[in-house]
Amino acid sequence: MTAAGLAAEGERVGLRRVRSGDLAACAPFQFTLSITEPLTDLTRLREVHQAAGLWTQDAGALAIVEKAGGRLVGTMQFYRSSPVIHGYEIGYILHDEADRGRGYASEGLRLLTDLLFAERPACHRLQLIIETWNAASWRLAEACGYQREGVLRMAGFTSAEPEDCYIYSRLRPEADEEVTPARGRP
Repeated sequence: MTAAGLAAEGERVGLRRVRSGDLAACAPFQFTLSITEPLTDLTRLREVHQAAGLWTQDAGALAIVEKAGGRLVGTMQFYRSSPVIHGYEIGYILHDEADRGRGYASEGLRLLTDLLFAERPACHRLQLIIETWNAASWRLAEACGYQREGVLRMAGFTSAEPEDCYIYSRLRPEADEEVTPARGRP
């Protein structure tokens, strides 16, 4: 943790644990704090938050906050992608459309990628599942060093009929090889 209580810190945003004061702003966005239930009911969200702070060994949620001022702009979560895969799937959302396109999500994804690889030595793979129509999100993934592996047919969850999704991944050896000033390394 940084001095400001951030789990990770970039140029524009930081990642920190979700606080009880964040819950009302997060509740309207289903499955963004947990993959096992929508957590859109504020009472239930408070119960789950109080039990484990939305953080366990196999899953967790973090707030994306502006570094200047600490304003909550969105959330990120990770969870086991499968019991037989040595890694996690990551999801993210910026709450206000006005905050999209400002680099908050890409910086948050880079920070969470680094954090998970640094803190979890058994994690060898991170992945994103992105609906094929979501060009902004797959461009963001590619800009953060994630590679498209293929298409998961009818795997989407935002439509009545599931849409096709791209699967992207980033592997520990790729992250270990990348050394750039933008990532806070020499």
